[in-house]
Amino acid sequence: MRERRSFSNDFKKQIVESIVSGSATQAELAREHRISPVMINRWKKEYRKGRFFENVSSHDMAKLELRIRELERLVGRLTLENEMLKKIRDLDTKEKKDSSSIVTSRDWERSQGGAR
Repeated sequence: MRERRSFSNDFKKQIVESIVSGSATQAELAREHRISPVMINRWKKEYRKGRFFENVSSHDMAKLELRIRELERLVGRLTLENEMLKKIRDLDTKEKKDSSSIVTSRDWERSQGGAR
């Protein structure tokens, strides 16, 4: 019978943070380290509950949560700004296309009503 493996909290934290950051998928890491995806799900739940941050004081945790909220607000504001700039760019390029059309002699005659 196989001996049961145990993993350090740092290793578990590293696996979960890789999944959360999007640098690797859960399936990839499960295959690579030969860990059950169910086990990784359990680690993710523990991570959300703060189990891997046991040595962090509640004061430090409050500071970190405050910083996270500030960064989330900044991301929201930058996202809105980015969307507005994209709309302005699209309007500007449309106006430039409309005003910078090339007029050939044939187009000129048609616009003057002298189309043949």
